[in-house]
Amino acid sequence: MKKSMASLLAVGMSATLVLSACGNNNSNEPGNTPNQSGEDTGPVTINLFRQGEALPAPDKDIILPELNKALNMDLKYNTAPTEYDQQLNVKIAGGNPPDVFGVSKVQMEQFVEQDILLDLTPYLASMNHLTPENGFTETHMKKGVVDGKQYAIPYRPLIPVQTTFWVRQDWLDKLNLQAPKTIDELKAVAKAFVEKDPDGNGVNDTIGITGNGFNGTLSPLFAAFGVAAPGQMMIRDNKVVYSTELPETEQAVTFINGMINEKLIDPEFLTNNGLMHQEKAFKGQAGIVYAHWAHMKRPDMVEKMNAINPNQEWTQLDAMTGPGGKFADFFDEGGTNLRLVIPKSLESEPKKVEKVLEYINYVSGGDGQTLVNFGIEDRNYKVVDGQIEIIEAGLSEMGHASIHQTTGRVEMEYLNTKFRDLAPYFEFTNKLPYISVYTNFVSTPEGVNPADKTKFEEEEMIKFVYGKRPVSEMGDFIKTLRGTFQLDKYLQEAEKSLRELEFIK
Repeated sequence: MKKSMASLLAVGMSATLVLSACGNNNSNEPGNTPNQSGEDTGPVTINLFRQGEALPAPDKDIILPELNKALNMDLKYNTAPTEYDQQLNVKIAGGNPPDVFGVSKVQMEQFVEQDILLDLTPYLASMNHLTPENGFTETHMKKGVVDGKQYAIPYRPLIPVQTTFWVRQDWLDKLNLQAPKTIDELKAVAKAFVEKDPDGNGVNDTIGITGNGFNGTLSPLFAAFGVAAPGQMMIRDNKVVYSTELPETEQAVTFINGMINEKLIDPEFLTNNGLMHQEKAFKGQAGIVYAHWAHMKRPDMVEKMNAINPNQEWTQLDAMTGPGGKFADFFDEGGTNLRLVIPKSLESEPKKVEKVLEYINYVSGGDGQTLVNFGIEDRNYKVVDGQIEIIEAGLSEMGHASIHQTTGRVEMEYLNTKFRDLAPYFEFTNKLPYISVYTNFVSTPEGVNPADKTKFEEEEMIKFVYGKRPVSEMGDFIKTLRGTFQLDKYLQEAEKSLRELEFIK
């Protein structure tokens, strides 16, 4: 069995004690880069490369100079909005990898196999901000583990459930209806919105439910049957199960197909992208929308809504109760937006390794986290009675700040500071029950093409919910998944991966 995180941290602590005995006593103090004579040296240049939009012009970025000053470094922060993988591969193949860069799970595993990445296990205990209190829990850190060793620092998760059903309260009031609490009640309300002219224009033109794509519309309905949306690795009774082939999925598909047949769901839900579903809701075309709390209640969104119709009123709905219990959605415990890694070749430059780790640690907690989250004190925020308060006049300078949150943030603390007036909405979603899945902890088995399986699975599930393929053929569909598309191999790999990470015993 592979090492647990407790074992990794123990190894890290031992290694740190060795480093400390050699005189490296300033690893937690930003800006200290002593040379052998004990004198401070000049800034250490660090090249960081990750996928994302470009940083603002140097004269518009107020955070980067503060980071450089605090850490005595010269951070060259480079991003690629497109073709990141290709550019990264060119840099590595040319023998000039960045000093720290972002990778996907697949890339992380490939680079470990090629002996390209530095094992970070010996350094963990020296990074005093990578603690559970700061969001670096044992489960979270496993997202950067390969073969029992820590190769990446993963970006911290957001709130597990942020998207919920919202309903037009004024339409409910007009039709003398209550906010739905079960999927049957949700269906009844959607039917009333479609058939009883809630907007009073005398035309049968209103949609019951709208959303953004398959999961962005139907996922909460699957959850009410006690199952994650199709394509997810779940754990039941200490065994890996695949959501698509569970009997609850067939039940959910039957229910959804009935709603689609009754024209209660937006016929364009699969092609809605961006905020098209929200636009339909704000324009009075739909009475129920599956939407992110910020897209419904952020001040700029409320202003947009009121410009269309200031009399509309939206109520955030609780998780729907169904045959499988009460669940709002599923959440992938293995998902992360970014994994930061260091090339093994950097071992020849220990000062750079130390500086990169110091940078990662600094932005992960304490003063560094405050800087990348809220900017400069008395310019972008002030401290009142020990609490951070945002200075409205300094907000415009912080539009790019999230890119400097290189390891993420403690989400609820951040939201309660940045969007304090909206706390009722995100605190509500943060308490919603959800179904845990472990899909992104599972490695792709050798000899299979996941894109082929995903494409086939998605196409067939769409046929089932639209009734273009009868639900009675779900069994044949599963046989094809297991045979032609080698689902058995995925499940075997899932069992192996999740056992090594100790999610199953």
